[in-house]
Amino acid sequence: MKVALIGFSQSGRSTVYRAAAKGQAKGDVNAVPVPDPRFDTIVAQVKPKKQTPATVILHDDLEPINGGSGKMFSQKFLDEARKADVFLHVVRAFESPMAPYHDSVDPFRDLDAVEVEMVLTDLGIVEARLERLKKSQNLKTPGHPDYQDQALFSKIKEPLENGTPIRLMDLDEEEQKIVRNYQFLSAKQTVIAFNVGEDEAASANPELVQKIQELKKKGTESFFLSATLEEEIAQLDPADAPEFLESLGLTEPASHRMVKAIYDSLGLITFFTAGENDTRAWPLRRGSSALKAAATIHNDIAKGFIRAEVVHYEDYVTAGSLDAAYKSNKMTLEGKDYVIRDGDLLHIRNKS
Repeated sequence: MKVALIGFSQSGRSTVYRAAAKGQAKGDVNAVPVPDPRFDTIVAQVKPKKQTPATVILHDDLEPINGGSGKMFSQKFLDEARKADVFLHVVRAFESPMAPYHDSVDPFRDLDAVEVEMVLTDLGIVEARLERLKKSQNLKTPGHPDYQDQALFSKIKEPLENGTPIRLMDLDEEEQKIVRNYQFLSAKQTVIAFNVGEDEAASANPELVQKIQELKKKGTESFFLSATLEEEIAQLDPADAPEFLESLGLTEPASHRMVKAIYDSLGLITFFTAGENDTRAWPLRRGSSALKAAATIHNDIAKGFIRAEVVHYEDYVTAGSLDAAYKSNKMTLEGKDYVIRDGDLLHIRNKS
């Protein structure tokens, strides 16, 4: 799944990208490990030869958003942005004499400007499609794509005109499927990163904190961070990081919260396989079955699926090890339709 970083020039977007990549960024696409204390606990207990965390793929290859007199979104930006599954929108909230767009810092203005442009871009597509549909002979044929588009686009047109992004509209599964086909910008989940100055790394101004709370209530994950400090933290020796974080008044790098927020916005949970050769954290769509989890590990395992041996993470921690959890009858045998819980430890029995 593609997570695309977006933002105005000089917003600190690429600095955020490098910080998230922990100084290991190679090019403009990078797999970033998802911080997970549960995985760390399992690895410490199992001591495997190899450990493989879950990751998200960050892309820092989109053009900066244009804040000048021309179009805010170039065609190149639109073409690439439509391929993204989630946007990480980096918004400048720090003073910078080099920033070319505004004379003053106004993160709320910048955030709203991009949101409005996305909504207007989508509205243009909806209006053009509805106009073309007037010539269709299939508008009264239930089940026909033209009939379905007419119903959906008529439904979302007015909310878009009122400035509501599609991701905040109440749409059923079939309607969401049509929306995905059109790759609407305002339908994509968005995580907002307000890039503050170093002096606000541990405590942003009250107005910004209130805005973040408002965005979260609407379902948009948001937070603040100082990208320059986060990049510095990412380059520290792990042994030195806790002391440096404490000196800043932080308990963990803000980039960790950012990656977790992105992971959640992708609709993912994590299940684990704990083996001595390889202990692994596996990303899985929320609500997926044990059979889907087996296919995530390997298609052949799913084809030969018999049962899933499941230990909930809480029971694993209480028991102290996987063997102890089995001995205390905390393992359950589940069929292919079992819905995986976040943190489940799995072993798939199959016919091979």
